Amino acid sequence: MVSPASADPAPSELVVMSEDEFAAVRLEEGATVVEHKGRFWCQTYATGFFAPIHQLARFHSSEIQRPTWQCWGYRAALVPQESAEANGAIPVHVMEDLPAFSETTFDESRRRDLRKCRRQVEIRRILDPEPFLRDGYGVYRSSQERAPFGRTIDETNYRARMTARAPDRRRLLIGGFIDDRLGGYLESFALDGILYGRELYVHSDVLHTGIATGLYFDTINIAVRAGTISTICLGPEILGKPGLGWFKRGMGFPVVAVPARVQIPRPIRVFMRARRPSDYHRITGGGPPS
Repeated sequence: MVSPASADPAPSELVVMSEDEFAAVRLEEGATVVEHKGRFWCQTYATGFFAPIHQLARFHSSEIQRPTWQCWGYRAALVPQESAEANGAIPVHVMEDLPAFSETTFDESRRRDLRKCRRQVEIRRILDPEPFLRDGYGVYRSSQERAPFGRTIDETNYRARMTARAPDRRRLLIGGFIDDRLGGYLESFALDGILYGRELYVHSDVLHTGIATGLYFDTINIAVRAGTISTICLGPEILGKPGLGWFKRGMGFPVVAVPARVQIPRPIRVFMRARRPSDYHRITGGGPPS
């Protein structure tokens, strides 16, 4: 039976960070972060391309400037009243009507997964590194082999990473356990009223249990019950992974194109559109429609 993380108010307390607090988190992780006129930007997608660390933070057009001389391109979302000045978009999976969320928000496939998960998986928040030190690297490697996300790190670095991350309440780490062994986990963070689902890792051997759906369901419920979250973002639309997009839509996360200003030199823009269309779409919102 599932033991919902959202049922226990104390361990499920959600810390909502400000931009400068999240900048500190990213710096601790080794990210390249710069401050420009009181806003924080981070290198993302490719070396030399910068975006706000708060991905959906809204900027006035006049505020969207080169954050550092080291960047060749940058992008930021516009305030709604200046959306006509957009020359691009940020295509992301979002849920905005949180008070209306329930199991019926999920489509039939996701509800079926949730029923399977409840029969086989215990879901709870993790604040102790022990499950990650015992089972985590196997989960991480299995997930990376199936669906690579970033650079794969070795076990020594993984253990050091999770020893530091697990007790850090600024992070929301929800784990799924089968026979008391970690089968998968979802890391999220809350920033100025928006919850970002950041990294999902599930061992291939337990995908059939519906664990991924259960991890998202409990994470969403924690955000709903917190009362401090207005929007949940599950990351960008990725053209090369249509199954992932189908999965997120089935949980009530359609793709929304957030109006943005994007600055990329024309030669790089032409190259990316022709040779790396998925990256081009993530950065500019251009390319094939969702």
